[in-house]
Amino acid sequence: MLGVEIKKKIFFLSGFPRAGNTIISAILNQNKNIAVSGHSNLVDCFFNLETIKNTYTYNNFKNEKSIENIKKELVLNFYSDWKQPYIIDRGEWGTPFNYSIMERYCPNEFKLIYLLRNPIDVIKSYVKLCRDYPDFYINQEYNRLDKTTLIRSEEEEKIELITKKGDFFDWSLYTYKNLQDKKNVLFIKYEDFVSSANKIIDKIYTFLNIPKYKHSFDIKNQFSVNNIKYDDSVIGADMHKLHLGKIKNFGYSEIKLPKYIIEKYKGILYEY
Repeated sequence: MLGVEIKKKIFFLSGFPRAGNTIISAILNQNKNIAVSGHSNLVDCFFNLETIKNTYTYNNFKNEKSIENIKKELVLNFYSDWKQPYIIDRGEWGTPFNYSIMERYCPNEFKLIYLLRNPIDVIKSYVKLCRDYPDFYINQEYNRLDKTTLIRSEEEEKIELITKKGDFFDWSLYTYKNLQDKKNVLFIKYEDFVSSANKIIDKIYTFLNIPKYKHSFDIKNQFSVNNIKYDDSVIGADMHKLHLGKIKNFGYSEIKLPKYIIEKYKGILYEY
């Protein structure tokens, strides 16, 4: 209703890399009442508060209630200067620890949007970044390897780095498994988004119970929110650069992956 102040609500966005996080965020940010963050440090703030409990000073004088007081106010304080009534924080909220944190400390009903994409296409997207950007962090990791110990081709070794245990790709598979039975999670397939972006955005509004808005799906600007933009120089590749114009699927048909990689990840999320 006009003139009625809307209480700020915080929602969450997570999922696979290269799954449409940035473009979906850019579309939602067309609505002046919504602010979707870039890759956020909010989850790190909670983690670092938890690690305080491992310090000598904390265990010497266990002022647990004061740490708890910070956690209770942390989410809203983190976004206290963002004026939009609906904030969507993008971070790694699917792990058991992070999920349980937000179950406890979310200031409103905890709702999580989780983006999915065929793992084969995710890997291919990373491989293309490796080919196009010599300073991409995966290339930098490869360059630090002892080449006398390697048994695969250069590109295969880079795929091993992309999919290695504990890195973002592996983490995404793990968190998806953790979230499959959660009722407060909206799963969105990248393939569905690029084929019917308007329907997916409408589904997000319904899921979050936010008044709907007429969006444009002809992308004219790079992602920004509250005058903050990505600085992809720190990762050595334009990972968050949007393709302007109409939304389309990038399948990377020119990139051929090793057979053992295709067999390992084929149909691991859903059939194609």
